[in-house]
Amino acid sequence: MSKGRGASGPGSAERRQQLLDAARALFSERGYHETTVDDITRAADVAKGTFYLYFSEKREIYVEVIKSFLDLIRDFASLVTQHTPSPAEYFDRVKSGAVNLMRMLQDNRQLARLAYREALGVDEQLTLLLRTFYSEIAGLEAKNLEIGMQLGVVRPCAPLVTAYVHIGMVERVILEMLERPDDFPPVEIIVEELMRAGYEGVRGPNAPSFSVIFPAGVFPPPE
Repeated sequence: MSKGRGASGPGSAERRQQLLDAARALFSERGYHETTVDDITRAADVAKGTFYLYFSEKREIYVEVIKSFLDLIRDFASLVTQHTPSPAEYFDRVKSGAVNLMRMLQDNRQLARLAYREALGVDEQLTLLLRTFYSEIAGLEAKNLEIGMQLGVVRPCAPLVTAYVHIGMVERVILEMLERPDDFPPVEIIVEELMRAGYEGVRGPNAPSFSVIFPAGVFPPPE
């Protein structure tokens, strides 16, 4: 919640959004430490005093920018859990959600790099925000996996552990894609490879089956 004095009346929401848009662009271009409140107000074309009607300091608007970006990612992760689909719909939703997410990240490359790389070093509040974000994303992915098990398209597994496996795999690819975009294939191919690795694994035709490698059968079949 903003610690600024707040503002109301005609145009107040628009001015706040002007400041957020300006801050988002500047943080993406320069980073947190190289951006000042003066820079933000100049870019938003408002008086410096107007900034403090909505935000108490630069860190507060930075947190708001990162939070709005993380909320956008969270929306993509919730696509499958919204309804219980058929097997075909399940994979269609996973694929379309992943493709749209990758495109959004490419279109907002600098902001995505900022959120993933720089945000953790700002302060404890932002670190907690990111940890909460990852916990929520893992919870959503665990629900996606539970739906997949119910549909019979995902093997019995520990959903939360597998969710974090998927998150780590996807995040590493995203980070490298943002840093070296010319080295990566089109988004559709990236998503296909991630889905194959996530849902099929990397076991080749000459490898023993999973039941041979782990005969104990740790995970019971889904109810």
